[in-house]
This record gives sequence, C-alpha cells and structure tokens, in this order.
Amino acid sequence: MSSRFASAAARIGPVLARFAVLAAVPAAPVAAHDLCLIPELSAPAPGATLRVALHVSEVFPGEPTDWRPEKTRDFFLFDARGRLDLKGGAPEGKPLMPRLTLRSPGSTIVALVTEPSYIEIEARKFQDYLKAEGHDDMLEMRDRMNQVRAMGRERYRRWVKTLVNAGGEASDVALADLNLTIEIVPEAQPAAVRAGDRLPVRVLFEGMPYDGGTLCATHAGYSSKPDAYAWCGRLDRAGRASVPIAAPGWQLLRITKMRALAGDGRADWVSYWAALTFEVAKEARPREHPEERSSP
Repeated sequence: MSSRFASAAARIGPVLARFAVLAAVPAAPVAAHDLCLIPELSAPAPGATLRVALHVSEVFPGEPTDWRPEKTRDFFLFDARGRLDLKGGAPEGKPLMPRLTLRSPGSTIVALVTEPSYIEIEARKFQDYLKAEGHDDMLEMRDRMNQVRAMGRERYRRWVKTLVNAGGEASDVALADLNLTIEIVPEAQPAAVRAGDRLPVRVLFEGMPYDGGTLCATHAGYSSKPDAYAWCGRLDRAGRASVPIAAPGWQLLRITKMRALAGDGRADWVSYWAALTFEVAKEARPREHPEERSSP
C-alpha cells in the first residue's frame, strides 16, 4: 500500500486514487457514529477482572455509554486457551459495563458483534455518506437505478475488537483472525508500535481480502471535530494497509463495507462496520510472550 500520512487535520473525504491517502477535506455527514470497545486497563495483571466500556461517539473516544444486552449478538474473548463466551454476564455500574476475567498471560482479544439496526437518511446526506466512506460502487449503482434522489434506508451491524495485554506482555493472540464477517487483523504486534511507527494490517470481509476498502485511523485527543480521523487510505488488492501511528494513547482503526439489500422491507442497503482499538504506550516496547496462539 503506497499511502502517505495525512498531515493536516483530515476527515473522511472523496477518494483521490486507488491506494492513495484521502485528502484533508470537510467531512460529509455519516449514517452512524463509530462504535468501539475500550477496557478500563490495557495492561492489567494476569488473572485480573476488568470492565469493558462501550463507546458510541462522533469524537474518539468520547464518553462510555450503557452496554446494550438487547443489541448484543455475540460477546466473547479469545486468548491462548481459545474462545470464551461472555454474553451471559450481566453488565453493571454506571454506565452499564460487563466484567471479564483474564485467563492467560499475554494478549487477549475482546470482541463484540451487534444485532442489526436500521436508519433512514435523507437522499443528499446518504450520497455524501457513501462518498465519504469510499463506496463508489454503491454510488454508481444508485445512479444506474435512478435512486440518487431516493432516501437511504440502511441496515447495519458492527464487529468490533479491542486488545488487552495481561501483565503488559504481548503474544501472537493479538494477530489472530477470529473469522468475523468483517475484521481488521494486525499483521505485526500492536503492543510493540510507538508514535512514528506504522502498523501493517489486513482487512477481511467474509473471509476474503477487502480489496479497495477505505480504512481510517485516529487516536484519542486527535480532534474535537465530529467524525475526524488522523489518516485514511485505500486497502490494496490483498486487503492490506500500513497504518501510521501518530501519537501514543488509545488508537481506533475502522472501516465499513456496503451492499445492496433485497428481501428486507425496512432497508435497501446493508452496511458492515469493523473497528479495532488498542493502546500505544509512551515507554519502551514490551517483551514478547512465547506462547503460541490457539485457533479460533
């Protein structure tokens, strides 16, 4: 992927060229705000119990919001011992958050899959949203079908992950593909990157490389403007990108995929949202944990 870091305060903009970074331009309205997970600690003690917060905000990371059991399809962790279902646990506190207990040293992935939600968007704003997300194929389809002035009726779901490193140790678990419908998979250890580095990632959709998708990244404190990202770029044919890490702290990588939808009386389009969060430290790089990861 031959992308350059977007040095100016960038929001998602129109696509300039394949594999190119998106220019710093005013953001178009988006259909839904980013949803992500952030644990209360990124490097807790082995065996620790910690809460995981749900964030839905137009500014990353925003404030945590109540956990939504009724909108939860799957909630689980994946570690060196394999997968553990967490959906049955009752969220608690204010805001409501689930608790989980780490089972293994090294990295643990915590993943959430939501139930479908629906939204209707005025035609012009829906066109702007498709442009902002880089969904050129959907724009062309709406044009061919004479739907440019039609309201956007959309069904959407989320597949989001966050990384925790027990005892501050990182392991290859962090690089695991969990076979989610849409997924951002690191190809190098996120715990080892520091500000100024790049993190290679691969995005898979239904198990295949997501060719040409628009991946965006940002970090906590980057901007107070809605839906602003520090960097956006196109995935190559193998679904890969090299993401620049501009600052320490919590990082968000996010991407969407959209298709036309038939057979649903409430929506004409379906979108798939993926997010990955992890914390980049200021101090020296962590030691690697030697355990091999399990298969999901």
